Amino acid sequence: MIRVGIVGTNTSHAGVFAGLLNGVGGGPPRVEDARVVGVWSSGKEGLSGMHSSAPELAATYRIDRAVTEPGELIGAVDLVLILDDLDGGALHPELARPFLEAGVPTYVDKPMALKVEDAVELFELAEQQRTPLMSCSALRFAPELDVLRRDSGGEVSTLISVGPGDWFNYGVHAVEAALAVRGPGAKQVQQFSCGDRDITVIEDETGPRIVIGTLRDAKTGFHLTAYGSQGVAQTEVADYESFYANTMSAAVGMARTGTAPIDREATLEVLAILAAGQRSATTGEPVRLADVMPDAKPDAVPDAMPGGNE
Repeated sequence: MIRVGIVGTNTSHAGVFAGLLNGVGGGPPRVEDARVVGVWSSGKEGLSGMHSSAPELAATYRIDRAVTEPGELIGAVDLVLILDDLDGGALHPELARPFLEAGVPTYVDKPMALKVEDAVELFELAEQQRTPLMSCSALRFAPELDVLRRDSGGEVSTLISVGPGDWFNYGVHAVEAALAVRGPGAKQVQQFSCGDRDITVIEDETGPRIVIGTLRDAKTGFHLTAYGSQGVAQTEVADYESFYANTMSAAVGMARTGTAPIDREATLEVLAILAAGQRSATTGEPVRLADVMPDAKPDAVPDAMPGGNE
């Protein structure tokens, strides 16, 4: 049984993940062989409000204890979920660092950090401590993305990914889903932004490949259309429970095996696209990902790390 700790409850994800791992209303958990045993809350509002306090979340989902300091979970958990949503993830690096230093497998909610360099530092710390670390939008694990991979056929030429909300905190979903289908290799970003929408073009070495729409003037969920060498496919990502459950299964698997399910470079590419889009919206010019990335060494994590928990 993997013991899980939740750090931060000022986001709906805290309740979602606790329910998937511990069950809801006395029902069985969706993710097996793992259980939330401890929770901490900063007591500060996240982007979407306060949500539950740590004691409230513990009572609702039968979590053993609510702690007053995050460090109390070190030694008591096999996996930590860094979820605190103050300013959209401003505390993620600060909260994750002690757990990585202690060798605790760590999942950091999206966005991993507000600055690319902070994310790079976390990955470098994880490598130094030989501790698995992952961060992503849960849409990376949406089962609907298989529709695009299957029905577009062959290589995807052009991909359009549309979602609601602001560019950085919600655009991460549309970007992550697009890269999960199209793959890595982004080189340059240009964003055309106005008050109620952002249209962002992502180029690879061959030219424009992905268009991201973050719309605040339309009622929309997450929609993707892929144009492939053998056809066109489109899907709406709507099975929220499944992509959240798949994400938690991936995190639990990471704690069990000691191997992160997502390459560090994939996560950093998403963050670099978000940062480049912000800069492009300000300057009105295309921005290369290389210009927003700090000097970061290539991924040197071994295939499996010691300390996995069966």
